[in-house]
Amino acid sequence: MGLRFRKTFPLGKLFRFTLSKSGASFGIGPRGMNVNFGPRGIRSTVGIPGTGIYYQENKSWPKTATPSESTPVTDGPRRSAAPWLLIVLGVFVVWVVAQVSGGSSSSPTSKQAASVLSAPPSPSQAAAAPTPDRPLAREEVRELQTLLRQKGFDAGRIDGLVGPRTRAAAHAFVRSRGLSLTEDPSLRLLEAARSK
Repeated sequence: MGLRFRKTFPLGKLFRFTLSKSGASFGIGPRGMNVNFGPRGIRSTVGIPGTGIYYQENKSWPKTATPSESTPVTDGPRRSAAPWLLIVLGVFVVWVVAQVSGGSSSSPTSKQAASVLSAPPSPSQAAAAPTPDRPLAREEVRELQTLLRQKGFDAGRIDGLVGPRTRAAAHAFVRSRGLSLTEDPSLRLLEAARSK
């Protein structure tokens, strides 16, 4: 058994460059459906990843024949692999240039869109937007525990931690007010406790 060598270099999500004992090859396509251009020809593979089921088709490069006295001359010229390799190389170069220049360039329209998105909302927009719900920070939990205790719900120690007593007090507050809120301590529950 002879020495074997194979190393694949991924070039993004869809492209691969492979070096092996038989030469260099270039692959295009996601896992399960790819085309490989190598020194032996074009190999197309379609399969279901993880199952071991796949279909593979190999096409060797057309051989260039030199005309001689014993070989009859055909009507048309034989095609070589060079145009295909040049096309694949050109597509790869265009893709790399697009990836490199896409991150650094920014058009005026994208800058305008970013400034519109980062601008503070007007007072009417702020009033119309609902309060976003999120878990509470420790200081906000302390405030909620204090407000629940002031309203007659025993939230336990005011330590900023959501324990069983704080959770039970929050549940009792939500039920007593008839609110359609999640019973876990959240920003909307804190807003309701501040206002009611």
